[in-house]
Order: sequence, then C-alpha cells, then structure tokens
Amino acid sequence: MLHTPEVLSVIYKNKDKSVIAGITVAWGIMLFIILVGTGQGLQNGIKKLFSDYTVKTIEVFSGEASISDINVTKGDLIKFTMLDIKSSALHFHEIQNISPVVNVNVPKISSERKGVNHFSLKGVNESYFKIKTLKFNTGRTFNGRDMDRKVVILGYKIAKNLFNNVNCVGRLVFIKNVGYKIIGVTEKDNLFNNSDYNAYIPYENALNITSKAEFNEFILSLKNSVITEDFQKAIKVYLSNKKGISPKDKTAFFFNDIENTLKSFNTLFNAINLFLWFIGISFLISGMLSISNIMTVVVKDRTGEFGIRKAIGATPNSIQSMVLIESLLITLVSGIIGLTLGFVIIYLVNIYIKISGGNDQFLILDTNFYVIISAILLLIISGCVAGIIPARKASKVLPVEALKELNN
Repeated sequence: MLHTPEVLSVIYKNKDKSVIAGITVAWGIMLFIILVGTGQGLQNGIKKLFSDYTVKTIEVFSGEASISDINVTKGDLIKFTMLDIKSSALHFHEIQNISPVVNVNVPKISSERKGVNHFSLKGVNESYFKIKTLKFNTGRTFNGRDMDRKVVILGYKIAKNLFNNVNCVGRLVFIKNVGYKIIGVTEKDNLFNNSDYNAYIPYENALNITSKAEFNEFILSLKNSVITEDFQKAIKVYLSNKKGISPKDKTAFFFNDIENTLKSFNTLFNAINLFLWFIGISFLISGMLSISNIMTVVVKDRTGEFGIRKAIGATPNSIQSMVLIESLLITLVSGIIGLTLGFVIIYLVNIYIKISGGNDQFLILDTNFYVIISAILLLIISGCVAGIIPARKASKVLPVEALKELNN
C-alpha cells in the first residue's frame, strides 16, 4: 500500500527535477489566471458601459436628405418635432417609453460663486429616465409635474465643480441667467459614458432656450417581446412617409440600437475570452509536458527500484498508481502556488489602477468561482495526463531487467 510520506520522500529525493517541473506548471497556471481575469474584466466593463440603458433601447438621430422627394430637396436637414414623438407613440404599440432629446448649446452653468463650461445640456421628459436608467447619488428624476417647472438634474462632476460636493439638492443653478432648482444629482459614471458632465432640464424649457420647436434626436425603449430590427425598419418607413422623404434615403435617419450593439460587443469579447483561454491552456499544456518529461527521466533512474518492488510482490497497478500520485502531487502543489501568485498579481494590479486614478468600474481584472474550479480541474487532469506514460513505463519494468540495471 502506498503512503503519503513515501511519495513525499520520493519527490524529495528528486527535488531538483520536481522543482523544475513545478515552476513550469506554476508559471502556466499563473498566466492562465491573469489572462482569463483580464478577459473577464474587459467583458464586465462592456456590460457596465451599457448598464445605463434598458436593453431594448433605440436612439434615433436625424440627418440630411440624400434624395429629393415630395417635401425635401437633397441636402435639406431633417428635424423632429413633439408631434413626431407623440404620433410615433400612438402609432406603435411596441413603444414602451419615448422621450425627445433636445441638445441645448449654452456657454455656462453657474452657481452663486462658480461656473462650469464643460458640460452637455439636454432637454428631456420624465420617460427619459425610464429608458436611460441612471443611478442617482442624491435626489430624484423628473415627474410629470416638473415639465412646467424650472428644475434641473446635474451630472456628478458638474455638481462637484459647482458646489465642491454633490449634496446640493434644493439649491439653484443659473442657465442663461435663469434660475433652475436642483432636484437630483447622478452617480459618478463609468469610463466611457460621459453622464458625469450631463445636465437635464424639462424639454419645454430646452425648446424655449433654443427658440425653436425642432430637435434632431429622440430615444425610445421597446417592449421585451418586440424584435428590434423589425421595429427599426418600420419606424424608418413611418418617419420617412411623415416627413415626405424616400424610405430608401440612407442619410435621413440614423439609429443606435443598444441591443444589437451589446450583442456585437458580447460576441467580440466572447471570442477574445476564448482566445485567452486557449493561450492560458497552452501554457498549462507546456507545464504538463514538462512534468511528463521529468517523470519519464525519474522513472528511468528508478528502474532498479521498481524491479525490486516487483520482485517482492508489488503489482504493476501499485507502481503505476505511485508514479501517477507523484505526478499529480507535483502538479497540484505547483498549480496552487501559481493560482495564488495569479490572484496576488490581479489584486495588486487592481490596487494600482485605483490609486493611479484609473476607472475601477471598467479596468478591474476579475475572476470568479467558475474560473477557480476550471483551473483546479485543469490541474488535476494535467497531473494525471502528465503521469500516464511514465507510470505505464514504470509498471512494465521486469525484475530481471531491473537487476541487470543495478549490476551495471
């Protein structure tokens, strides 16, 4: 019967070879963890990038006519009105929420003491915040009564710059010398979404500031059962007919389909993750081959020992099990060291990202229970596979050959 101290004693006698093989496995599993953690972190970042939107969201932008038709001449700029928004909502039962987005160009938002020049001012209705599900640090979103009021929602950075903190609900900011009461401040945003510098006012106020009844953007969300691509084609035809534009005009309207964009990113990052897994497993296979080669050398050096064991009654299976256990033990111990190093490096990288001012919502490397279990299973499989060939060779050693080896 094989005891653990005996296995450890054998490994210790061949410690130089065992260490060399173990380093290769530890290095391979460490790189595997880092690569998979990087891929998972990037994928999580993409999900956060779109987390502000409901999945079935479409942003609709007006462009310019490229084909002369009933009501337009080639080159005419297309604009939307509130009538377009209301009629679309009535015509398409698939629409769950819809809001105009009136982009207002003003030079400054100011408080009693400070001003901010870098920002984006948007006029929206209460449905906008059901489509773009922004999180709030303080305060609330618009409600139906706010559409006739001078109220504003500030992005995190705007509030921070104007008041040195975000606890400013109830205070006033001034837009073109008109006071607006702050009713909410959004949370600090992620790396690629610039909502920190967005300010929102009721669309009626925005239209009054621009002195126009037209705008070039609106946003809507669809019911879950709706096929986004089909709806997009239908609303393009509807808007084209309503504006007297040819439905074949490719530059009159532009659509940003959040659902399909997210699917495209997920497909891309699934491919990247698959590639990173392939690279990581390749490193692990290199370690497995190293252990197999080392164990082959060890078996050859121990030919005499195996012959004697057989001569005194050891079965081929017991010898084979001994070599397999040695291989598995080396793999597991070195693999756990590699796992630990991988997690330590990921932890240190994440700390560095935070203290160096990086965006911890997007750049953080990540691992999960699934990755850990996968790594451990790969180690067990690698250890067994690495030891199979040497173990079989050891089990086939004949006592006569072993004695000849010892005599030589």
